[in-house]
Amino acid sequence: MSGRAIRRCLVALSAWAAASSLTAAPGPNASRTQILFLGTAGGPPLRFDRSEPSTLLIVNGREYLIDCGIGTTRRLVEAGIDSSQIRTIFFTHLHADHDMGLADVMANDFFEGGGAGTAGPFDIYGPPQTKQLVDAGFQFISVGFRPFAAAPPTAYRIRGGSFVSPFVAHEIDHDGLVFDDGNVRVIAAENSHYVMIPAATRPQFKTYSYRVETADGVIVFSGDTGPSGSIGAIAKGADVLITEASYRDTQDLDESISARAARNHWSPVVTKRFRDHFVHEHLDTAEIGQLAATARARAVILYHYDPADEADRAAYVSGVKKNFAGPVFAPGDLDRLCLSSGVLAACGSARR
Repeated sequence: MSGRAIRRCLVALSAWAAASSLTAAPGPNASRTQILFLGTAGGPPLRFDRSEPSTLLIVNGREYLIDCGIGTTRRLVEAGIDSSQIRTIFFTHLHADHDMGLADVMANDFFEGGGAGTAGPFDIYGPPQTKQLVDAGFQFISVGFRPFAAAPPTAYRIRGGSFVSPFVAHEIDHDGLVFDDGNVRVIAAENSHYVMIPAATRPQFKTYSYRVETADGVIVFSGDTGPSGSIGAIAKGADVLITEASYRDTQDLDESISARAARNHWSPVVTKRFRDHFVHEHLDTAEIGQLAATARARAVILYHYDPADEADRAAYVSGVKKNFAGPVFAPGDLDRLCLSSGVLAACGSARR
């Protein structure tokens, strides 16, 4: 084996070890801030081993859900977490792969006591149209609860012939501080995930990155974004940058686009439009590494990605490390990381 081949193998082995370390951490720890990955894949399509984007932030025992893709409720059950204990949900944006799991969560919350007034309120924050999403979700789940309420006596709260919703929508229409409960502060910044939407209609389609400040450190959720200035500003000095990694590099993107175009019989115009979406409205690993280095983030976590195997997962990590010297984590669903005094590390099993 040549010296170059040996060096390539060593780099891949090192990256694999970094990517795989999440499941190898020993024992519990007492960190007050934990990050539990419920869904780490972007969509569509649905995948067997990864649910769609959803992350649970646990700070001093209080839980905050960021995005709610398909599979969120199942992952919560597998992690031993009751969704009705999560009183605060944030949406980065309202693409289907980030919000289609909300109805499942709402149904479980309503069943577990929300309908009887023993749980809630449940506060749901997101961009314009979040209220429409929440109202539609509640109307959808209500159909399945009507037969229960029709058999008296009923514990469900009903007003004017309709269930009383315990879900409260809060629409975010500006950058800056959007939430502060004394436990965490959340700062929003509109990013560049929607830059290809015509300017005339873009105000009704906002997409945000969130900077979450905790006593243990600063965590930034990129959401879906292109390499915009806003994500760089909000990530400045972050202890943890949780960022989408929609494709590994140009070769990875071209192979993916070609396969989709052939499968769906796309015209060249449609194929180019789809490729432009990824180039301008998503991030690859080199861009992630540059972003983290420029922002002087301390650690990077990848999500919203779909590596083909362990070698591919290691390649994602290696791609970031070309431009970023800090630790890079590549979690799977139900992996859990802990933040203490600004230092990020694996914290063992995802189960309580």
